[in-house]
Amino acid sequence: MTKGKTKWYPRHIHPVRQGMYECRVRIMGGLIGLWDLEWDSKGFRVPFPMTVYEWRGQTKAARGTT
Repeated sequence: MTKGKTKWYPRHIHPVRQGMYECRVRIMGGLIGLWDLEWDSKGFRVPFPMTVYEWRGQTKAARGTT
């Protein structure tokens, strides 16, 4: 696990907090990549058609909250 990051979660588990998350995405045509996307409590905001298949956020220690 990368220091300051949570484990990877599958897309059917949704984040609890709004904010930016590191996402593994599949873009049309089968390209795979990492994108930082915003979760707005309804879904990940994406700039063009793509599928988020895993995501991770920051740990509490990295965020500086209790």
